[in-house]
Amino acid sequence: MNQYQLRRAEVFKVMEAGSIAILFAGDLIKRSADATYPFSVNRNFFYLTGCDEDSLVLILLKTSSTQKEILNIKDQNPLMEKWVGKSLKDLEAKTISGINTITPLSNYEPSLGRLMDRNGINVIYVDTERDSLNARVMEGEAFGRKIHKLYPGMKVVNLNHNINALRVIKHPDEISDLKKAIDITQHGVENALRHLRPGRKEYEVVADFNHSLALDNSDNAFETIAASGENACTLHYVSNQKTLVDGELLLLDLGATYGHYCADISRTFPINGKFSDRQKTFYSIVLQAQQNVFDAIKPGVSMGDLNNIVKQTYSVACVEAKIIDDASQLDTVYYHGVSHFLGLDTHDVGQMDGMILKPGMVITVEPGLYSSSEGIGIRIEDDVLVTETGCEILSPNILKSIEAIESFMNQSKD
Repeated sequence: MNQYQLRRAEVFKVMEAGSIAILFAGDLIKRSADATYPFSVNRNFFYLTGCDEDSLVLILLKTSSTQKEILNIKDQNPLMEKWVGKSLKDLEAKTISGINTITPLSNYEPSLGRLMDRNGINVIYVDTERDSLNARVMEGEAFGRKIHKLYPGMKVVNLNHNINALRVIKHPDEISDLKKAIDITQHGVENALRHLRPGRKEYEVVADFNHSLALDNSDNAFETIAASGENACTLHYVSNQKTLVDGELLLLDLGATYGHYCADISRTFPINGKFSDRQKTFYSIVLQAQQNVFDAIKPGVSMGDLNNIVKQTYSVACVEAKIIDDASQLDTVYYHGVSHFLGLDTHDVGQMDGMILKPGMVITVEPGLYSSSEGIGIRIEDDVLVTETGCEILSPNILKSIEAIESFMNQSKD
């Protein structure tokens, strides 16, 4: 069995007998006129099938005696292929997903009612996720509403949390893809550093990073942050318009993708290639906080515990360095969490209050320190795998120490 078959087997375990699960790859979204946005596959659908194409539908059927998998793919249309290229074929879909029953989308809706009636279906599972009550209705939720209207007695169950629980623990193949995304990110960071100098624009640094990603046939995991000087005190600063100033720092928060798996890395560099003494003080405090978190990561520890370690480190070091007067001012210079899950999404699924770390989880470790009055914002972020006994840093080769950064930047200028 391939990894997608194993994942679907886990989904079947939570399904009741006499039930069916419907998951959608997602549709193209109109941009303007006849133009559409680049397609981004529903990550739960991709996680269960490995197929990356719009409009596909996955059906999982479970009775008291059988389990059946059906993948609905686009009808073959030679004329349309002349315009937009070839769509997924039966054999390719079978090979990727491990699903033997591949049917055309034109059969999906006409056959679904018969499939439900003939198998005594009384429970339908859909994949519904919302950040807020007024968020856009996604396809899984819309389908659930439609079923509820057509079959008032049908039980509609959200499968989202069950799939998310699977995604939280990463398979070795997923770790491999994450490492490749991180390697591509490293190439991009180093390319950006080679061209970093006062007088350039923040967006030019982004262009250097993106150029490297393009050469590695990769995309951005998220919109790149290139924040210099005081801009770095805005956590999600993305306008990237400022001219780089001699003596200031540049905070980069960026990442590449590989097989839809996301890297998420932050580094802070001196624009002129050399940290000032004050910048070194800030940087060393953040670096120590990150190391303290690394040392604490192991199964059984919570993300809240990790964030408290950062605060404990800062409450002493920042007072000693006269960054703040006392610990009560800590939230003026550190105002975000230290960690989130990482995977098919940059802020990956599964995170809940009080979440306890388990082997196989991948998280970020990203302490930051920000002082608008001093024009300094520093964040250092690495991607980390939780192991049986501690953690493995997945991004150890991306320049981080003061000495390594200054050496690389000075060599690049020679």
